[in-house]
Amino acid sequence: MVKSVLVTGEFTEVMEKAGAALLRRLDTGRADVRSAFWFYLADVKAWKFVIASKKVDLEGPREFYKRIVEANKAAAKSEHILSLNDIGVTNMTNPVVVLIGIAVRTPPGEVGSVRFSRNTINGHFIEDAYIYRSSTRE
Repeated sequence: MVKSVLVTGEFTEVMEKAGAALLRRLDTGRADVRSAFWFYLADVKAWKFVIASKKVDLEGPREFYKRIVEANKAAAKSEHILSLNDIGVTNMTNPVVVLIGIAVRTPPGEVGSVRFSRNTINGHFIEDAYIYRSSTRE
């Protein structure tokens, strides 16, 4: 049985693995994910899994969320999945996506692992982020 991840204020190994697995499944479905990362929202003391793709502009956020639902359905029974409540989809012009893209670049199409904590980018403080992919290139 597929298990949902409990997302809390503490970043866990289960969250890390579930995010990477979802990104790989989205890649299989040709979702064209350019940026994917966990972002800590200090004001609410919670994490959000952020996915940025040009397809959000082309298809709209609702259609992109449908891609995530399909990717979750494709998860193995032993995998943990992320609730849509813990995921945010956006386009490539989102200010946080742009800021992270300035500081961290990963090869397109790869799933990396970069912890980015307590850093300032162009005057904007990033409390914490766990970055799998940050690529604005084609």
